[in-house]
Amino acid sequence: MTDAAAAWLAPLVTVAAVVALVGVRAFADVSVPVVARAHVALAWMLSLAIVFTVPVDVRATVGARAGVPRGLERAWEVMYWSTYVATFVALPVHASYEDAGDFSTRARLRRAARENGAYLGVMIAACAIGAFAMMATETLSAETMRAYGIVLANVWGISTGTLLMGFGLVDVPRSIWRRASYGGRVSRALRRVTGVSRALTRDRERLASQVKAVATTSGVMPRRHELRWAMTIIENETPEMPNTRGSGADVDADDAEEACLDYDYDELSDLVALRRAVRKSMRAYKRTRAQYVIAVEEAFHAEALEQSRMSVARRLHRPPNRGVRSGPLARCLDDLEYTWYIVVAPILMRCIAVGLAFFSMSIIVAESTIWVGRVWKGADQVSLLSVMLEKAMSDESTSVLNSVQVVVAFPLFYMCFCTFYSLFKLGMFSFYQLVPRNTDSISLLVNASLVCRYAAPLSYNFLMLLPVIRSSGKMTTFSKKMASNVPEIAGQFNIIVPTFLGLFCAAVALDWFNKIVRVFHADGFMFTGDADENESVEAGKSIVDRERAEISDGGEIGRTHEAFISDHTVHEQRLPMVEDDESRDDRNLLSRADPESANARWETQKQRLSAATEQSMNRYAARGSPAGRAKVSKLDSMFSNFRER
Repeated sequence: MTDAAAAWLAPLVTVAAVVALVGVRAFADVSVPVVARAHVALAWMLSLAIVFTVPVDVRATVGARAGVPRGLERAWEVMYWSTYVATFVALPVHASYEDAGDFSTRARLRRAARENGAYLGVMIAACAIGAFAMMATETLSAETMRAYGIVLANVWGISTGTLLMGFGLVDVPRSIWRRASYGGRVSRALRRVTGVSRALTRDRERLASQVKAVATTSGVMPRRHELRWAMTIIENETPEMPNTRGSGADVDADDAEEACLDYDYDELSDLVALRRAVRKSMRAYKRTRAQYVIAVEEAFHAEALEQSRMSVARRLHRPPNRGVRSGPLARCLDDLEYTWYIVVAPILMRCIAVGLAFFSMSIIVAESTIWVGRVWKGADQVSLLSVMLEKAMSDESTSVLNSVQVVVAFPLFYMCFCTFYSLFKLGMFSFYQLVPRNTDSISLLVNASLVCRYAAPLSYNFLMLLPVIRSSGKMTTFSKKMASNVPEIAGQFNIIVPTFLGLFCAAVALDWFNKIVRVFHADGFMFTGDADENESVEAGKSIVDRERAEISDGGEIGRTHEAFISDHTVHEQRLPMVEDDESRDDRNLLSRADPESANARWETQKQRLSAATEQSMNRYAARGSPAGRAKVSKLDSMFSNFRER
């Protein structure tokens, strides 16, 4: 039996690798580097392998006669500690490296190390405190330090993972039930379009402000400045920002110009900050732009389904972005699609929602009563999962052992899905989002780090819901690894925290949680499941109608939106400026069309640039070093002709 269980490991790891690669391909943007794709795929594969191996571990424990195979123990060691290092060291450093705006690989690595230094320092300090405590009690050893590291990871993983899972256990069945109602689906889709449209306008204005900063900084930088190469790189990475109809990006032009002076150019660090800000704004804008297209397509689909449902002739209405079928089987295929969406799908979704709600209640009850068996000897949890496993363990035949894996796999996968679903709904993680085909490298790396952080604690928490294994005198390999040399107080913590899951789920279901969060003004901890409920349906309807008209005229989604900038916009490659004296007056700061307004703008720019130059000179003069005095002399000679113009 144990050899058969061990034989499952290679296929499961292969399946995990395939799923991880497919996931990366489905979500990654074309600009994501190959190294980042590989790192994310590896992290996802290891996390999925941990979850996939739990049913195999339970099967091996149930059917074990001569002990658990050593291959399973080694597999647990490799997978667990690989995800441990990935979530606390490798992935955060890689995410900081991708986010850095430095111009060389070595500088980006140094910045990533500095930014994660405080985080790693806290970890090292916690490990040092634990080591000193163990030295004081004369229990310091490699095994005790290993157990201490597991305790630190489980404290965070189980405490926060349980709350995330609780929100998903409530919201996943509720969302599926709501999708079965086509009338409510249309209004929610239109509200979603309104919310994403506002976010797109906001992100476009932020990007326009950064583009203005790049243009202003480039315009005032001398053509033979020693950092002109860095400015050229920033310009080549900055997108074109065409003027849009009725855009609010230019309303506060003076304020935007004042903000541009925050970026100086006499030091490389100023250009690094400018480049990082531009790239951050570009990532946010591209992500919101993709979400806008998805929201409009979902609104098209919802309205088409509602029209089909209200059709007296039972005719299928297709969204405007989908062509009309032609051919001899077109009518038959339309009838099948109508039957599926209008008749079968609502009933099926409601059945799935009811089934998942039943499993959610079973998990909530099992988690909330996990302490019963520890308080009263001989008592057991009120756990449907334990009862199902006990029924499957009544026989030791091969078919029954395979059914054990099925009984274990479904609720475990459902718990993990609910947890990761909640990660995407939590407001404090809004700086990263997974968008199909448009997810940047930083979002992928942050998601991979969180998946690695919760995979093992969730799996261990699930095994704690199966007391029937413990009552039989057996213990899974993973439970042994997680509980070996762990202090009793840490084990009690893993039992106490899930006890409050039922209360938390009730607060989520009755919207108490969001009300409490609003009272304390802690919006960062508010789940965004109903974030678009206050948006306007009429505004969303107007946007969708304009997009439908554009599609009917042969255009694309987004053409009618004032803040939508397509990737097809021509991007002019910029080269280092080499100008002569006659062509300097052709810069964007001066316009020949209106000499009077050009002179007025020049006087304003001259005053601002003089103030910025004096501020930089005073900053270096305050240092009092020879390098500072040299920098002041260089700036003075550089702008000697500036004040005379």
